[in-house]
Amino acid sequence: MALVMVAQDKGLFQAQGLDVELKEFTAGKFALEAFLAGSLDFAISGDVPPLLAALQGHKFVVPAQLVGRTVNEVRVVVRRDDHAGSAKEYFGAKKRKLATSIGGGPEFFTYEFLKKLGIPPENIEIVSQKPGDMPAALVGGSIDAVAIFDPFAFIAEKQLGNKAATFTDDSIYSELYVLEAHEDSRENPETVEKLLKGLIAAEKFVQASPDESKKIVMKYTSLDRATIDGIWSSFDFRITLTPQLLEYWNREVLWAKETGKAAATTNVPDFRSYLLTDPLKSIAPERVAL
Repeated sequence: MALVMVAQDKGLFQAQGLDVELKEFTAGKFALEAFLAGSLDFAISGDVPPLLAALQGHKFVVPAQLVGRTVNEVRVVVRRDDHAGSAKEYFGAKKRKLATSIGGGPEFFTYEFLKKLGIPPENIEIVSQKPGDMPAALVGGSIDAVAIFDPFAFIAEKQLGNKAATFTDDSIYSELYVLEAHEDSRENPETVEKLLKGLIAAEKFVQASPDESKKIVMKYTSLDRATIDGIWSSFDFRITLTPQLLEYWNREVLWAKETGKAAATTNVPDFRSYLLTDPLKSIAPERVAL
């Protein structure tokens, strides 16, 4: 996430006395897996992977979101044909093959999106694919559509050009990004507080210096300036905790049970118990909107 890269590059973690090493993953669910395995002290992912981990009994805490919201950051990009006038027409015309990131926000969005359209399961083949492989697969024609987050949605649109059609619906879901920390942060919140202070300083830098912030993201990723410019406004970079996170988690439980990711008899935890609010409250209480 941009805030982490900016904080690292501008020495904002170091200013808090933290020695931070960044590890890049192609999807947040992979970062969370490494975190749960003990390879990382902290992780950043979308909101779905920690929900599934909680249902599996894993213990961790979420001290903050790194965005207040996103805007159509997860969306469906399709190979345009004569039926691409609307999503309902496109997916209702014939059986389509759609790639998404299984176990993450894009899969949840796909399920809710198709459900709202009334597309029966037999009309679509959903396949799991790495986000980085999706644009080439879509261009090559081995799949008809992708449901994925940026920058991969933007890259797919860019590579397909006028052969692409995009369908969005942020009333269904707009992915949130969260910070995960280990449970011992409850008793020892000092490191979390320092991390959040560094991220809040990065947020202020991004607001004041978007051009330099974009250059920093370019330095830490393989993304070009056109891609970063194209996706930047999709993110409300903000250290916060909002009711939207709990709302999504409660909806995602139903999805997990309906799709067999969790047994119907799975005990649903109190998700508030996964939120570690004290560190952010102690620094900037106005940022905790729960």
